[in-house]
Amino acid sequence: MSGRQRLVAGLTGLAVAVLAGVFCFLSWDRANQVAGIVSAVVGVVALGTGVLALMSGRDGSARVANTGRATAVGASSHANTGLTVHGSVQGSMEVDGTAEARAEDGGRANTGYDQL
Repeated sequence: MSGRQRLVAGLTGLAVAVLAGVFCFLSWDRANQVAGIVSAVVGVVALGTGVLALMSGRDGSARVANTGRATAVGASSHANTGLTVHGSVQGSMEVDGTAEARAEDGGRANTGYDQL
């Protein structure tokens, strides 16, 4: 788990603990009102986060280096010692020091960058 993921998990746990503590000191009616408001706010935040994640796309970089050998045998097989991506990728891609890729009996082989 990365540092950012640990932070989010810790803050989430802290928020749950605080809400549980608050609910212990409220009457049932007041706790129900607070829970409804908190649920609405969390729902709107989750919706905004989801839309933001969809809009940001898949930016970034990929690096492949010092791979092992691969052999493809058969018409629908694919040996890849490099990088294969489906669709378009934004960002930089680097392929260096890839090993041998062989194809037999109609297979495909790739030792570099292959965009499908």
